[in-house]
Amino acid sequence: MNASRLARGVVFVLALAPGLWLAIDFAAGALATPYRTILHETGLWSMRLLTLGLLLSPLAAWTAQPIFVAPRRMIGLFAAFYAFVHGWAWCRQHGYDWGFLVAELPRTYLLAGLAALVLLAPLVATSNAASRAWLGAAAWARLHRLALPIAALAAIHFLLSRALPPRESLIHAALLVLAFVARAVRPAATRG
Repeated sequence: MNASRLARGVVFVLALAPGLWLAIDFAAGALATPYRTILHETGLWSMRLLTLGLLLSPLAAWTAQPIFVAPRRMIGLFAAFYAFVHGWAWCRQHGYDWGFLVAELPRTYLLAGLAALVLLAPLVATSNAASRAWLGAAAWARLHRLALPIAALAAIHFLLSRALPPRESLIHAALLVLAFVARAVRPAATRG
């Protein structure tokens, strides 16, 4: 087994584990406040994976180790999965009371979170090789640069909602700034 396949396998297991444990606890009735817990945990894991995914290309460039790029798509898809479950849990926590949910949307943190969620959809839909071939490499790359504003919107969502502990919020903010700066200063030929 080559190193890239091994890296993707390890990342798959590690990224799946939080969701699997949450699903097992939910099915067993072990969550005191199930939808609130799901909302909180999936939001945390989405943010963590989104931050990690954005750091992989700069890390690969700094270390000259292409193995860091291999699991990038999978990490992005898991980040999106947790984000979509996060959105569902918010709706479910409030009993799908659409009038209430729509009335809540003008809150800045909810708008930022919703915008990030909506922008994730085209990235997920075009994450496969067939979409890249159909769109062309340049258009596909431009579309997938949406990951940067998505990360900024997600960070705003978490900072304003106070969903992350303050220390973790600051760590995410610092890592995202690092990822943005690294992408800005890297030569265009090595950007990914």
